[in-house]
Amino acid sequence: HHYEAWLLSSWTQLSFVNSGDFRDTAYNHGAQGHYHAVSALPLDIEPPVGVPLSQFISEGNGGEYRKSYHGYPSGFAQLVFSPSKFQIQPMQIDTHNRDYHGPGFKAGLLPKASQAPPDATYSGLLECPCTTRITKMWNITYATKLNGTCDTAIDTATECFMAVGKIGDKPNYTHTVSDASLPSGCLVFNDNAGNITAVFNTYAKGVLCGRGDKLVASATSAVTVRVALDASVKGGQVTIQITGPSNVWFGVGFDAVVMADHPYVIVVDGNGVVSEHKIADHAEGTVLTPTQVTVVSSTVTNDLRTVVLRRAFAGVTPDHYTFDITKSNLPIIDAVGSTVDFAYHQLKATATLVFTVLDAATCVCNNGLHGWINGLAFNKYCAPEPTTDLVQQKNPTCWIQTYVGGLACCHHKNILLDADQPVDTRTDEIYLKFRFYYQPYTPATPTTPASHLNLHRFYFQTEAWSGEYDVVQCPPGTPPSSCIHEITARWQVKDMMIDCDPKKDPTCVPNKGINLIYAGGHCHAPACLSIELYDADTGNLLCRQVPIIGQGKEPKFDELGYVTIPPCLWGYDSGLLSPVLLGWETNLFSVKRTNNTYGHYGEMASWQMRGVFV
Repeated sequence: HHYEAWLLSSWTQLSFVNSGDFRDTAYNHGAQGHYHAVSALPLDIEPPVGVPLSQFISEGNGGEYRKSYHGYPSGFAQLVFSPSKFQIQPMQIDTHNRDYHGPGFKAGLLPKASQAPPDATYSGLLECPCTTRITKMWNITYATKLNGTCDTAIDTATECFMAVGKIGDKPNYTHTVSDASLPSGCLVFNDNAGNITAVFNTYAKGVLCGRGDKLVASATSAVTVRVALDASVKGGQVTIQITGPSNVWFGVGFDAVVMADHPYVIVVDGNGVVSEHKIADHAEGTVLTPTQVTVVSSTVTNDLRTVVLRRAFAGVTPDHYTFDITKSNLPIIDAVGSTVDFAYHQLKATATLVFTVLDAATCVCNNGLHGWINGLAFNKYCAPEPTTDLVQQKNPTCWIQTYVGGLACCHHKNILLDADQPVDTRTDEIYLKFRFYYQPYTPATPTTPASHLNLHRFYFQTEAWSGEYDVVQCPPGTPPSSCIHEITARWQVKDMMIDCDPKKDPTCVPNKGINLIYAGGHCHAPACLSIELYDADTGNLLCRQVPIIGQGKEPKFDELGYVTIPPCLWGYDSGLLSPVLLGWETNLFSVKRTNNTYGHYGEMASWQMRGVFV
């Protein structure tokens, strides 16, 4: 369906970075971060100026493309110094009907939520419908505040006492007071004896939230976790208590909502042996050394094992998580296995550790509506107008209550059939082939220019920054020619510079702007009609892409309904328009059109562009 790939030099490796930027979820199919190439170049090796050590490759990876052009005009290229490694991140959805051996394509079983018509030349599984195997939940959530005041306060004592129970254990005591020495609104007190007191302070101008150097938090999902932070100890001391089944492994990952966040994980195996890991995306990752945690105790009662661990705040390596006493909320993932040794989980979940101050007042705030799909947090950001118009259109993809299909229902190893439908256990072996055409690079001299100019990547989404959107079906009875769904976006050239780090590459800071060389829009089959890019300051059309639909007449690369989408190219070869200069603050406008005779989930409309800084 999609791919993302890297060509890397011998001195480069990929490192997963969770930046906290909402755009990360859009970049990496919902993951809370994305990969960066990290250099370890020896001091005695110096690549030519302006030649990177790695290249990210995703151009033209949109809608099941066939024969789409992947290349650049003469004199332009993705330069990479001494490439020696190739790594791919595929996104594959199995739509093969293994019981059909006739000509053409015939879909197999489809869930009720599939929007594909009965005679479709594609499988409705392509669009990741949320099936009856999916559990979707949402509610108002609450969080603690360790400094300042609540952004959204809790207004009543009744809600306050309920909220305290939701962020931790049910309070032992509840009180309503009017006290100028306390913060206003909802408060919670924890003491060393484990007592929890919920207080609603009606005094309107209380002191600020905060104070205290000892914090505690607990959460129960797949396992039970209790974390205590003590900043009064030199270097800070973390006490972690984890309870899970005594005969199989269980584990907890910190500051993560999915495995793709690559968290620091503590694993307790079925024999009670504790280990620390840096988890990979749906893989066990690596065991961390040295071991940082010290086992204080390990006991088994009623088939439940409880381990108490202790360590310092700061991680001993970058892969060991560093605890921060200023963070009031810490997302965690936890899992339980079916074997004694650490392996694939049989149960997984997410939770949030909500910290409160020990023996002092902690503010409790309304944290807004949050949702979960199959226990995983639903993270979606739909930018307001004028950036894009998904919110104005009330597109279902933006909210957990209306979300019915797309990436969030297509996590690793999800079955895209309803719970009452049989799962085909037969497997196929899939082959992917990448063919790279290359030319040697000749550096510039005092009298001659370099043989090639490096093309930097520029990226923006018409659905900013949702990462996907729904094509809502047009009203019944509308002629297909009139069923056109449209979304738009507005942004500036400088907004596309997320992947550019001037500290690593001085050429990332332009003077006048960029010369645009390549532009490729993301447009899925079978609904794709067009995607257009305009210079909004002049009204000039920069690029219009229209798919060429496969007719099924040729034996190869002409599958019925598949699309070829020719990109827009600028250069100095015969037949090409000269490169387009776009200033740093040039305003751009995109419009994406799809046919909505039938509805579609998970549609995308990003622009993947390459250009040269001027």
